[in-house]
Amino acid sequence: MELKHAKSLILSLLGNDPSISGKVRFWDGSEMSFGRGAPAFVIHFRVPDAFDAILTDLSTGFGEAYARGDIEVDGDLGEVLSLAYKEDLFSKFSPAQKVRLCWLNLRRKAGLKQTKRDVQAHYDKGNSFYQLWLDKGLNYSCAYFINEDDSLEQAQLQKIHHTLHKLRLRPGQRLLDIGCGWGSLVMEAARSYGANTVGLTVAENQYELGCRRIEKAGLSGKAEIRLQDYREVPDEEHGTYDRIVSIGMFEHAGKENIPVFFDKAAKLLRPKGILLLHTIARLKPEPTDTWIRKYIFPGGYIPALGEIIENAQDTGIDFLDLEDLRPHYDLTLGCWIRRFKANITQIREMMGKEFTRMWMLYLLGSQRAFRHGTLHVFQFLYSMGRRTDRPLNLRKFEFKNISGSIKALINP
Repeated sequence: MELKHAKSLILSLLGNDPSISGKVRFWDGSEMSFGRGAPAFVIHFRVPDAFDAILTDLSTGFGEAYARGDIEVDGDLGEVLSLAYKEDLFSKFSPAQKVRLCWLNLRRKAGLKQTKRDVQAHYDKGNSFYQLWLDKGLNYSCAYFINEDDSLEQAQLQKIHHTLHKLRLRPGQRLLDIGCGWGSLVMEAARSYGANTVGLTVAENQYELGCRRIEKAGLSGKAEIRLQDYREVPDEEHGTYDRIVSIGMFEHAGKENIPVFFDKAAKLLRPKGILLLHTIARLKPEPTDTWIRKYIFPGGYIPALGEIIENAQDTGIDFLDLEDLRPHYDLTLGCWIRRFKANITQIREMMGKEFTRMWMLYLLGSQRAFRHGTLHVFQFLYSMGRRTDRPLNLRKFEFKNISGSIKALINP
């Protein structure tokens, strides 16, 4: 694109809002400012191709150019991403996005083998990478904050207890965790609630470390992790689980597998059994971000609220409750970002400069999507058949003293 046309486009998109203050520096060294007052950030397009790329697809074009260093940001990158969501720039740019998204959807069908490849592409980057910025229990999902200054370790354990309380988990009950990660919930359910727990993951690194953690904690025989997709759970186990929980896995299932998930969960539950589904979702269907789908979560799909409710209803399971944890994910991502930045030199040495820039953009973009965009994180609660014993104060309870759990988490 010619320089004068690039400047004209920037002015037409951002020049009418006095609340936005920034500066753009172009490849020839020229600059232009927009808004009022001192700029909060400077976006530097180092080469003309970087500007052309964002016109084709704002998300993928910016993401790829930023990772390469063809776009630099002086100041707070998070504020640049907030600007994109506040001004809805994703819909103003990118007339070719729908074509690209259609191609991605045709290219990937979420069959069993493809799902495993997609999940492994994200999670099998090495446990040492995730240990640098997640909590000690390696919980890679939204935490639950009672106070904004709760430590990440405390907030993640509060999420586990909040979840298990909703499930009304009792000693001796059989719990299945679909997408168990590195096993913190199955361990806590066995240790603090006396449940017999089974966790499923298709990521080999999670499976290997999770099994070692269970053995080291002395929970063998009470908790186990399998390297298995939920669709591979044998028919012999149908009707054998009192409780099923799934946290942060549903986004990997793919749109076509929403009814498959609920059908399988309904078959696995005993009569009156309870299912808790914890997932990122939107209020209405929207296309999946092309850059996220290409580089971060291949094959991923963020479901709409109605898609979840309708497909669950079709299986015959009974709706009990819905809770939105959206503010908690903003806080969770803030903790991850601070830890990522604190260890960025080590991460760069481990993963490379381009990957490190890409992952930082992903974390910051996710935080701003929850803060300013259309993302929510919901906890759905269902029962296999109508239950008349639902507590009036389902969510209100005093958290157990989890200091012992935190100590066991940090010093297993």
